[in-house]
Amino acid sequence: MACDPDAPIASASRLAPLDPSVFRQPRGKGPTRHLYIANCGLGKGDTPEGVLAALHAAAPGAEVVGLHVGEQGVSYASFANPEGADLSRQGVAGATRWVVRFAETVDALPGATAPDSVESTTHIDVPGLMVIPDFVTKEEAETLLAEVDMRSWDSSIKRRVQHYGHAFDYARLALAESGAAPVELPEFCHDVAARVSELTPMPINQLTVNEYQPGVGIASHCDAHSAFEDGICGLTLGSGIVMEFRKPRPDSGGKVSVGRHDRLAPPPPEKEDGEAVVQKNVWLPARSLFILTGEARYAWQHGIAWRKTDCLTAGEVRHRSRRVSLTLRAARFAPCECAWPILCEAQNPEAHVLPSRIGAEEAEREAVAATPAAAAAAA
Repeated sequence: MACDPDAPIASASRLAPLDPSVFRQPRGKGPTRHLYIANCGLGKGDTPEGVLAALHAAAPGAEVVGLHVGEQGVSYASFANPEGADLSRQGVAGATRWVVRFAETVDALPGATAPDSVESTTHIDVPGLMVIPDFVTKEEAETLLAEVDMRSWDSSIKRRVQHYGHAFDYARLALAESGAAPVELPEFCHDVAARVSELTPMPINQLTVNEYQPGVGIASHCDAHSAFEDGICGLTLGSGIVMEFRKPRPDSGGKVSVGRHDRLAPPPPEKEDGEAVVQKNVWLPARSLFILTGEARYAWQHGIAWRKTDCLTAGEVRHRSRRVSLTLRAARFAPCECAWPILCEAQNPEAHVLPSRIGAEEAEREAVAATPAAAAAAA
């Protein structure tokens, strides 16, 4: 289908909004209707109208039907047909700083499943995962939130965070050097940390506070094996949320995301035979505590989709509001020797891929991660 160069340009505000969590790397080599655009986003100075104008200038008449301009450096555009997407991709290659690759939505992958509800994955078991509802009372939750909000936030990544006990270095995916965070846990969480320590193999001595506003998520990841002991715990304050658990394919070679918290690139393609990646969606209600031990901690990735709603049962949509999580862990300072090497950076160095936050270098890494040759998922 040829593009009409005289077709009117739609306003960005009239385009369908896109959910970045539904995009994947294409299985085939041919063009698709969707483009993954690295080094393009609000944080890079781009606007929806500016992105739309650049896409149209690159391929006059190509009809853009959907657009997502990311907060930082990853955006997506959908076209009426693959020909228009291909022309636009070629046109912007030399005219912008963007790095553009084809993308595919999960519903276009034969045999792939993207469960849209918690109920649809109840049959899937994640050994070592425990969710304890009402771990704290409403009064305790309100007090914890108030204490958190009285302290300063680190806004260097997409989410606001606070670190206590030991800071986590998101660039090295390891515990930061001494002095990067208060050595002792703050007094307001002493009681919670003590209660959680009764349920974990090692006593809690590290706390990371994360804030999730509606629409904000976290890439699918596995907490670095050598940075933290067995027993990863998370207390949900404010809004409940759906957390996704994924078990990497045995033939992935270990080239998977291990804590790439600041990335939003498409996950890897499904297996060639059409078998879907194992995924379980878990509802974490307000005031609940989840605990990951054994296989759940070392062999499964967990993450939160970048969207503003969640689905517990078919047809039931829950709007998100602000969520604050207290991630409680025990720091580790020795190479991991677990029984699950595929996600273990100590036993499988290819599993530990470092992100970059430096302009063009970041875009180039994201572009490489978006190609089928890179089996790592950069989320």
